[in-house]
Amino acid sequence: MMASGWTPSNLSEQELADGEAYHRALYHDGSVEHPTSWHGNSVAHLIDLAVPHIHDGAFVVDYGTGTGGSAIELLKVLDAREISINLILIDPLVSWFYKAREILGERHNIHFELSITEDENGNMRFKTMQEMLGEQKVDVIISASTLHLVPEKALPDLGAQFASSLKPDGIFVWNSGDIESSLCPADAALLHDPYRMVRTHLRDDTLRMTRMEEMGDDEASSFERRVDRIFPIPYSIEIILDAFDSAGMNSQLSSHVVEFTSEDAERFILVPRLAAIAAPLHEGDERDSAIKDAIRAVLTKMSSEGTANEVAYRSHWVYGFHKLA
Repeated sequence: MMASGWTPSNLSEQELADGEAYHRALYHDGSVEHPTSWHGNSVAHLIDLAVPHIHDGAFVVDYGTGTGGSAIELLKVLDAREISINLILIDPLVSWFYKAREILGERHNIHFELSITEDENGNMRFKTMQEMLGEQKVDVIISASTLHLVPEKALPDLGAQFASSLKPDGIFVWNSGDIESSLCPADAALLHDPYRMVRTHLRDDTLRMTRMEEMGDDEASSFERRVDRIFPIPYSIEIILDAFDSAGMNSQLSSHVVEFTSEDAERFILVPRLAAIAAPLHEGDERDSAIKDAIRAVLTKMSSEGTANEVAYRSHWVYGFHKLA
């Protein structure tokens, strides 16, 4: 039986290319058997936290599925142990979520939920967990590389939604490479630090400055706010802990340093959706060339500062484990 729930339709060539590019940022040549080292290493500890709490027939949510990277790696482990689960995949971005559906859509007991919808006024909003799950309580919620994208003011409500969606002995586990924490060693950076530095580097680019001057002040200000959404200034781990404490959940933290090769960093930032944020006023080959030059300059600077070497930069990842108090 095929997977149920959301199915993609009428995606543009640009959306298809975006999903394929992000998938290939996680998997060499697009093969799910060959994860890039940063993806495999960052997800492995998250799965180690989750698997002891997953039994045959369990209900598991993957919140922020993207192109399916964490779900793919989780299912590899569970398949090897002959554990069958009911897996609910949740994401708002059709250009990435379609790729997860393409890869996992032939499996049974998988349900896809697009987490964004229109309200009665035609404005886009996120669905609540209760809207997506109904009365179903779940054993495990996993969220890989997603929480740092949730606006700070939305975290308490999301924490409350997660808490009310779990069974009494359920758990929520997550990872993020872009959270400020005292756990971060001096010789490591945050996951998106290089890409924020690329954006800063390109803000002084002559072409960009010329095009910004052609905009009106309101348009330029709005444009800058949109650019800051994808690689936002990271907030502290205390904000996340406070949100889940307020939701009645106990918390445990751990961390790992994951190396991100220069080639993988370049491949990541050239994903069309991300490249459009890093160099939003460039287009096509011009944009790719500007980004490649900038990422090389940034990694050289990071190497001089001790957070990178000739072949990779070191990214610090935080892992959260939460249970109902």
